Amino acid sequence: MLFEVYEHALSNRDDIIKKVRNTKELLENARSRWVKYEPSPKPSMLAGVDSSFNYIVYKGFYLYAIAGVSIRSDASFIVQPRKEVDVDNLRAQPRKEVDATNLEDDEPISPRNELLARCIEIEHDLADESMDKADYILIDGSLLARFYDRRHRRFIRVYEYAKRLMQGGRALFIAKSSASNRMLNGNLADIYYFSKATLDAGYALSMQKAGNDDITVVYARLKPCTPIVKVEMPGERSEQEVRGVLDMLYPESISGYPYVLRLAHERCKISNDDMLRLADMLGLSVEEGGREVLDE
Repeated sequence: MLFEVYEHALSNRDDIIKKVRNTKELLENARSRWVKYEPSPKPSMLAGVDSSFNYIVYKGFYLYAIAGVSIRSDASFIVQPRKEVDVDNLRAQPRKEVDATNLEDDEPISPRNELLARCIEIEHDLADESMDKADYILIDGSLLARFYDRRHRRFIRVYEYAKRLMQGGRALFIAKSSASNRMLNGNLADIYYFSKATLDAGYALSMQKAGNDDITVVYARLKPCTPIVKVEMPGERSEQEVRGVLDMLYPESISGYPYVLRLAHERCKISNDDMLRLADMLGLSVEEGGREVLDE
């Protein structure tokens, strides 16, 4: 079958490559929308919020672990970290906030999506508790993606959490990558075109909708020739406010990415080796299965 895959790729090579290389107009559009801006350092207290999970598949159940942190740049925790280790079948259960009559018992729910939903809930709790302890709360990932994921039954509560965070105004969602093409409407993601078309520090912004709510979306490069990040801010923000946020992120970033988010990621990451140690500690290594560690 691999030979047939190679043959298919070669026979469709022009059409495939065209999606990447036939981008002149989109690159010009990206270049015209890019506002050159060198941020002015603005000291601030930031919190970085992130979570992670991993799990081992056994015959009939999963061993899983979740960790979440809200952390300052000096590596101190703003609020108590969250941790969870348990065995479960990882099948989403209706909660009192969710209308159980809308759920179909035979609808497949992946373990990854269930644990991802639990992680997002933990992140939102941590952000909510940290709100009065920092100038801005930086959350890894996309706010818009969390709104869109409400179409999955387990993500209904996540949608409500996102709505609550929007009311505070100090939560910023920051992503190193993005699949969204809503700003430039190209075949590929907006972040690809901005990265290709520009090298200068600066930004491009637009207002987007999540249901009836406004989200300010900013693609930003804090220093010349560094990677672009996507920043999502609840509500409609002025260009002056956007520049103020970039001024605040600038001195707290390394290679264009906020240090507190790098630190949060490192402090909560759960590796394959960690999962195998947990299995040994709990005496589960002898159970049937137990060879597949997901490293999520």
